[in-house]
Amino acid sequence: MKQVGRKIRCTIAFVSALMSSSPVWAGDSLLPIDHCQVINVGDQSSYVLVKDIQSPGGTCLTVTANHVSIDMRGFALKGNGVGVGIVAAAPVQGVSIRNGTVKGFETGISLAGPGNIVQNMHVDNNADTGMFLGTSSLVENVVAQGNQKLGIVVTTASTVKDSILRFNGNNPASVGLSAGPGSTVTGNTIWGSIGTGLFASAGSTVIGNTVLETNPGIGVSVICPSNVKNNTTTTSTQANLVLTGDGCNVFDNVAP
Repeated sequence: MKQVGRKIRCTIAFVSALMSSSPVWAGDSLLPIDHCQVINVGDQSSYVLVKDIQSPGGTCLTVTANHVSIDMRGFALKGNGVGVGIVAAAPVQGVSIRNGTVKGFETGISLAGPGNIVQNMHVDNNADTGMFLGTSSLVENVVAQGNQKLGIVVTTASTVKDSILRFNGNNPASVGLSAGPGSTVTGNTIWGSIGTGLFASAGSTVIGNTVLETNPGIGVSVICPSNVKNNTTTTSTQANLVLTGDGCNVFDNVAP
């Protein structure tokens, strides 16, 4: 009986280890992505990339359902200068994208509806915009670099935090990081932009950002009234800090 008991325990331990180390697919609510496609399974579906994907041309992933989650698991979507890497048109909302790279498209990620989340991503070398997110979205721990016109753009009441933006833009109208009204922009590092490094519209909170070497252009541009605190912005050729309008609460910034 003791030997049988030991065998049963070993078998259970082996099966448990196998299950914990194996990929989990549709039966456990995770659906694999291995090619460009339309994602139209119902709300609250979760997807995982299982390989790098090269787009054959145009847009790669189109999301048409609400509250879809995509974990890229370190893999990349690669474009050829046109289309969008991952797109969800309004009113699709609540899309979450994490842990990968989208590069070489016209726009890397475009989620126009509200309530989206993008975390731990790279959006690199896109011909126009790295990332565009709609109202009340969150961008966290993102690297946006080498995007030709715009790095990261968020609309009303969104948050961009703890991200790195470098070498975005190619003309005076370009912006590294652009935040809509009532947004929170905090803890980001932006350098080597052409145009404006960081733009925040009225009612925003802009705290603890570092903006360097905007050339040519403006380091930080904020529409008042807004809170502008503890930012460091230096070595911009036109101006380091520009406030437009009245009513900004401005203190403890380094902006020579």
